[in-house]
Amino acid sequence: MPIRLLDDQLISQIAAGEVVERPASIVKELMENSLDAGAAWIHVDIEHGGLRRIMIRDDGSGIGAEELPLAVARHATSKIDSLGALESVASLGFRGEALASIASVGQLTITSRRAEDAHAWAISPHVSEVVRPAAHDVGTRVEVRELFARIPARRKFLRTPATEFGHIRKAFNQLVLSRFDVGFVLHHDGSETVRLEPATTVDAMRRRVSTLVGGAFDEHAVEVDEQAAGMRLTGWIATPGFSRGQADRQFSYVNARPIRDKVFNHGVRLAYRDLLHNQRHPAYVLYLSVDPRQVDVNAHPAKAEVRFRESRLVHDFVFRSIGRALAAVEATPHAARQVDLPVSPAPGLTDGASTQRPAPIFPGPSRGLDLAPRASVAQARASYAFQMPGAEPVRDQDAAAVVPGAAADQPDCDIPALGYALAQLHDIYILAQNAEGLILVDMHAAHERVLYEQLKAEFSSGTIQSKRLLVPESLSLAEAEAAAIEQNAEALMAVGLELTRSGPTTALLRGVPALLAGGDYVALAYDLIGELGEGGLRGADGVRDAIDDVLADMGCKAAVKAGRRLTLAEMNALLRDMEHTDRAGHCNHGRPSWIQVDMAGLDRLFMRGK
Repeated sequence: MPIRLLDDQLISQIAAGEVVERPASIVKELMENSLDAGAAWIHVDIEHGGLRRIMIRDDGSGIGAEELPLAVARHATSKIDSLGALESVASLGFRGEALASIASVGQLTITSRRAEDAHAWAISPHVSEVVRPAAHDVGTRVEVRELFARIPARRKFLRTPATEFGHIRKAFNQLVLSRFDVGFVLHHDGSETVRLEPATTVDAMRRRVSTLVGGAFDEHAVEVDEQAAGMRLTGWIATPGFSRGQADRQFSYVNARPIRDKVFNHGVRLAYRDLLHNQRHPAYVLYLSVDPRQVDVNAHPAKAEVRFRESRLVHDFVFRSIGRALAAVEATPHAARQVDLPVSPAPGLTDGASTQRPAPIFPGPSRGLDLAPRASVAQARASYAFQMPGAEPVRDQDAAAVVPGAAADQPDCDIPALGYALAQLHDIYILAQNAEGLILVDMHAAHERVLYEQLKAEFSSGTIQSKRLLVPESLSLAEAEAAAIEQNAEALMAVGLELTRSGPTTALLRGVPALLAGGDYVALAYDLIGELGEGGLRGADGVRDAIDDVLADMGCKAAVKAGRRLTLAEMNALLRDMEHTDRAGHCNHGRPSWIQVDMAGLDRLFMRGK
């Protein structure tokens, strides 16, 4: 489609004009133009953080001599020509304002050549609007020099060249991840920073993601590919073990357009809700494909925000797709859990005395091979679960299954996924053997997840038991907190907390969850009341989120703590519970609860076969 001026009616339908905030804004707009032009390779050359020079060169379709003056005019574009085209726009750019905005803040030169032209043509609006002949291959080169030189009030707000280049690199990475079929080269101050070949295979795509997002992300990446209701979600999400303190590893795209959308992000966040602590953020690179007519990309001048016509449908699709991917990786050992133990020198002799190192704790006799406990699994589970109401019953005849020696008498196919417990290390970790090798379990993290999932199941069925206190606890509160207790009495009772307001700034705690009857239930009550006072439970979703937080806190407080010595029966009962618990691979705060060290890793550790 040729470049043409838009009519007044269409101009009025387009959101506010482009704003060039910093060099990264220019790089983003020019790279988008190159992608829309069908470029196979895009070269980006930056000098002095973009303040001195920005050059974008591509091998796309090019611009004819007769269209160059229109290219730098406001509201002139080849992307759309009607309201109908605006409602179903599939190109990255469509406003026709980027080049005009750039020309107003810097020295702009455009050199372009189409395949059918004998030579290239160039225009420099800051010098003259006359088009002149030039030398250039097929494609377009856009050069911007001395950004904001004529607007010193704007230039003084820019940061150092290193900081500005950091913003450029971020915008560059976002677009590089949007199109795997295009090659990209980035130079800064004469040095090649990035060169990425077009990626046509899944392995090549993962290598590009690993290069830009980090090798650690690739080690924890889980592939996503889901389709429903005319939508498709593809890409990679990281296991909860790769959670971040900030949302700096989140790349989301709709129809190959980089976006920041609350509906999309909330759907992803909700899928991780039970796997990450509130202060942690998931990492992902996700691509949503939908009918362009179902997305309004004209919601923000920078085109980074979109509006979905069926936002609830998109939200639920994203949430369920990510949830299924996470459930699948929690159900099976993932590569992120396959670890190689670091090699340390064997303990030697110093001054004739052997180096003393703490030994693992083996429940039962300290010598001999008979480490089998005498208690049944049912008794063990009741012990480590603190008589938790609703705990799954276990038949006494299953007791033989917890004897470590029994594993040797069974074929690998009969050994449970998490194997059989061997010992306890420093009263913190459980050592177990399965068909693949060694299992290491953080007993607190694992038990925390088991209890949390059981509490959620009880809450859903309305069976969380509350235990009345013989003497009610008096709580001193702020007036807003005391008022919030009256407004949310039913929600509190649903999680086993019986609270009544007894004065303008006081309340009485009369009942607590039976699971926490022997714990610090007063601190738990204060924490929940604090959230109520801040309005944390407003709306159905807010109530559910807060209840889940309370249940997670309850599970954490009731789980076995480091320093408690478990019997083999108790360890094996915990392993069996983990195998039947959703998302048992991570605790409620996102920490991994177990890892696998396979036999190959152990062989490498001891250099067997070398």
